[in-house]
Amino acid sequence: MSLRPQDILSLYNFQKTTKVVVFQPKDDYVLAWSHELYKQGFGLRYLGLWKRGIFFGRVQQVFETDLKDFDGAPLRIATFDHPPSVVYAYDKDGNIVNRLGVDMQIVKRLAKAMNFTPEFLEVPHDELWGYELPNGTWTGLVGKVFYEHADIGACNVFLELHRWKMVDYSVPYNFERGCFVAPSPKPLLNWKSPILPFAWDTWTFIAASLLVGGFLLYLIAKLSINPESREFHSLSYDYLYITASLTMRSGYVVPSHTPLQIYVGFVGIFCLIISTAYSANLVAFLSVTQMSAPIDTIKDLAASGLRIGGVEFWKTQFAASIDPVVQNFVNVLESNVDLSALFDRVEAGDFALIENKQYLELQAGARYTYGSRTTIRIVGECLLPYSIGLAFQKNSPLKQAFDGVILRLFESGVVSKWQKEVVDYFRQQYKEKRQQRAGEEGVLEGGSKPLKLEQLQGAFYVMGVGYLFSVFILLAEVVASLL
Repeated sequence: MSLRPQDILSLYNFQKTTKVVVFQPKDDYVLAWSHELYKQGFGLRYLGLWKRGIFFGRVQQVFETDLKDFDGAPLRIATFDHPPSVVYAYDKDGNIVNRLGVDMQIVKRLAKAMNFTPEFLEVPHDELWGYELPNGTWTGLVGKVFYEHADIGACNVFLELHRWKMVDYSVPYNFERGCFVAPSPKPLLNWKSPILPFAWDTWTFIAASLLVGGFLLYLIAKLSINPESREFHSLSYDYLYITASLTMRSGYVVPSHTPLQIYVGFVGIFCLIISTAYSANLVAFLSVTQMSAPIDTIKDLAASGLRIGGVEFWKTQFAASIDPVVQNFVNVLESNVDLSALFDRVEAGDFALIENKQYLELQAGARYTYGSRTTIRIVGECLLPYSIGLAFQKNSPLKQAFDGVILRLFESGVVSKWQKEVVDYFRQQYKEKRQQRAGEEGVLEGGSKPLKLEQLQGAFYVMGVGYLFSVFILLAEVVASLL
């Protein structure tokens, strides 16, 4: 039984293959056939015939492969919700009623220009873009396209080498960097306010000056030729005298003779400078909430002790980096995470998250900005930029057909307009929540505010330590008198 042209052209390897010609011999002539790509059902395209060495037909039609009109044929689009590239609009029952975002606008414009019908295939949120399993198979969007469950993958697809082994890419229509988002600086603990005005090395030198100053005051009073008041001959009084000077409160006894007067005079100048600087800086620390140091670099992030979350894709990018700090993230990245839910863990100060910068900026601005305060922030140092495009099956004729349209859309500047529209839409969804949170925390209120007990708790801690220390000394003296 002889094969018919449709029997050959319907074979799996020929269904989406361009430039295919099948010859069908007849009695004294040969028919030439090709096929219609992506059309509804299966269609043969008659090219012509050869008879007695003459071709009856149009030669230019033999390898005519330009896909300009799909005649309404369905094309399967693998995608998932990932703003601002793809944003889903739901009805009250939780059903998807519309797909917005830059990538969806690209697909819609392609469908209108090329006359095809998009059929959306949802990628599970535990797979997203997908990754390579130990057995070499792929999951997620890349897997859907590679295994031909979908014709196109559209959702912020980075054009990079590891995935290119499995899929082809369109020309890029967007560009973005991979960045980390980390918790914003947190308010420092209020009990530390009495020690915050000076750095630790400053406190060390002040303590050393107090120890040396009290002993020198005692020594000068003892060795002075002209006798000083007997109070200066007590080492404990001398230390109390120096301490009082640091608080700008001098003792009621003053030196009588020149050596000790000169010494006390210079001590007074030193204490005046120190106490004035401390007082002025303490006002600032009490009236303005002091924040912890921000995470501005990848080294800061690595040293912060935060857990790192992100999709499996980033492990391949970390491994390819020449920066040893970035390479080490391969060992700590937690990829089994829900990206949207993980932002709450970032805000709580437990995690840092890596994703594309547009996505992070949108989430931070729409969900975690209350008045003028943002509780999460993007780390200033990012990874290299990535181009963004559509994913096609390997050697798919759709790439050549779509690239020209995508390039014209990009050059028109309409992509930037779509991106702004979806950012405004997404932010609007969380407007009420942001305003409510801002009102609860009082971040919208202006003007001066009275100091709260929690802001002054450090002073009470200092007093408590003094009470305990004096009681301890008293008990020690009582025990010593009884022995």
